Amino acid sequence: MIAWIKGNMLRKGENWLVVETAGLGYRVFASPSIVLSAKLGEPITLWTHEQQREDGREFFGFATADELEFFWKIITVSGVGPKMGLGIVGASNINAVKKWIDQGNIAALSEIHGVGKKTAQKIVLELKGKLADVDAGGDEAADALVGLGYSREEARSAVMGIEGATVEDRVKAALKRLGRR
Repeated sequence: MIAWIKGNMLRKGENWLVVETAGLGYRVFASPSIVLSAKLGEPITLWTHEQQREDGREFFGFATADELEFFWKIITVSGVGPKMGLGIVGASNINAVKKWIDQGNIAALSEIHGVGKKTAQKIVLELKGKLADVDAGGDEAADALVGLGYSREEARSAVMGIEGATVEDRVKAALKRLGRR
């Protein structure tokens, strides 16, 4: 199984990229945020899930290992396939989606493209209480940076070691740090 891919982005569509590595081009389905941020000819690294099908293989790409692991949990729910799982992971930052699940927020989940009310109920029923890391080490400042378009890895490293009285102070300090890079 191919767990991650690193190479140059050659082409992209609405929900996929072609990543060239070692002389081969792999089509990888990805969330809109990844597709939009990818630049032609530039290096890209994606954590991947490989799906074997009768008519071939499909790859689903994620910016972080955390997103991939959350995807694996989501696709264990009956009726949730890889394409819907990718949509759920890419709908918002994963901590927000995990909170929706643990809080039983059917309305928020069913607003995700392709997820109906019954599927949202199934997701809550099967995963509620099983996403133990929802707030473990959860950082509101890092979540805010992710909401601004930074990757989870960038956000975590930017807020690391920054202490402030409020989340707003920490976000401001992290943005200054990110601006120096």
